[in-house]
Amino acid sequence: MANVRGLCVVVAAAAASCAAPETTTTAHPAPSGKPGASVSFSHALRAPVAPDGDGVLELTITEQYDAGTLQITAASDGLDLAAASRSTTLSMDGAAQHRWDVYFNAPAGGVYYIDFVVTVEDANGAGATRSYSAAIQVGDNAARAKPDAPMALDAEGDPVVVMEAEETIDE
Repeated sequence: MANVRGLCVVVAAAAASCAAPETTTTAHPAPSGKPGASVSFSHALRAPVAPDGDGVLELTITEQYDAGTLQITAASDGLDLAAASRSTTLSMDGAAQHRWDVYFNAPAGGVYYIDFVVTVEDANGAGATRSYSAAIQVGDNAARAKPDAPMALDAEGDPVVVMEAEETIDE
């Protein structure tokens, strides 16, 4: 059954009032963080990629470690990655931002993904991992691969996309 915080009972022909439900707050003893390696990612294509063409993805990794190593592996289910672009190891002694160029060939137009797994080993020997996927658009029509959904206006007059859906409620 649904969680009910407050309940009002209205008796016929009688005015009723409802008191606001009590609110409770839960104090968190420590801020929570995302588990895994303390790294973040961004990426950019060096140039547009044509079907059956070569491309370069510039992956930028920002890490929060003073020392250690960062090992990166890359894989893709549709792109042919160059042998040198399948894995690399970087030193985390120095700059907190690293760039790795991933070279690939795209056999056909469409949207592809390059999946990265980063394994960090800090100066104390502790290890952690993080993963990241970069979307690669190949060809001009890849962004239009999805069929256009009909547009409508909501009650405020803003455009909305109308999509078919089916809902099943199990009790």
